[in-house]
Amino acid sequence: MKNKLLLLLFFIASIVLISGFFTLTPTYIENNGNVRHFEDNDMSFDMASSWTVYDYDNPLKTPFLPNSPSTLLLNPGNNSQYSYYNGSISDLTSDGSVLNTSATNATDVVIVKTDITKLDSLPEGVTIDTAYKSDSLYRLMNGTGDFKIDKQTTFDLNGKTAYQFEYTVSYITYQDTWIEHNGHYYRILSQAPSSVFNKASNEFNITLNIFKLK
Repeated sequence: MKNKLLLLLFFIASIVLISGFFTLTPTYIENNGNVRHFEDNDMSFDMASSWTVYDYDNPLKTPFLPNSPSTLLLNPGNNSQYSYYNGSISDLTSDGSVLNTSATNATDVVIVKTDITKLDSLPEGVTIDTAYKSDSLYRLMNGTGDFKIDKQTTFDLNGKTAYQFEYTVSYITYQDTWIEHNGHYYRILSQAPSSVFNKASNEFNITLNIFKLK
């Protein structure tokens, strides 16, 4: 009888501890009308209501994720509006859902995403105003002439100087934004096929315009 009581008390204590663990877990993403708001120890930003931050939307994984991550992946949810397909997107599958996958054939969706990365340093010989040269695509494609800078500018982003490079590699256009803050370099890299980049830039700018560093 005593052993059964001890087991019951242990079970109850375990449930309380597990519940407390998940209850005290930080909430990184909040819905806020037409946008979703993300915030961790380093930064905060908004994103389109249909977009998600990889893993940070999963309540089972959130307790084990860092509150100061070095990388974040933002992309549309399962129902994506981006496709090479010229007809109705609802035609692509029987239930009308379209997944944002790596396939880029004529009847599938395309890759549209934003990567946010925190780096401790830039490669030797690269400065913040030439930060795009740190990208592996630049090192790989520059010699072939396939790396083309379309636009280069600086602007104030919530009190920080942002260096932005827009470039095209093959059929993909990239919006590459860099900010130096407290000894780190923050990179906000958005990409979309050139054919849908103008449409996707609306979502990119929702995140970029409200992006703040702490």
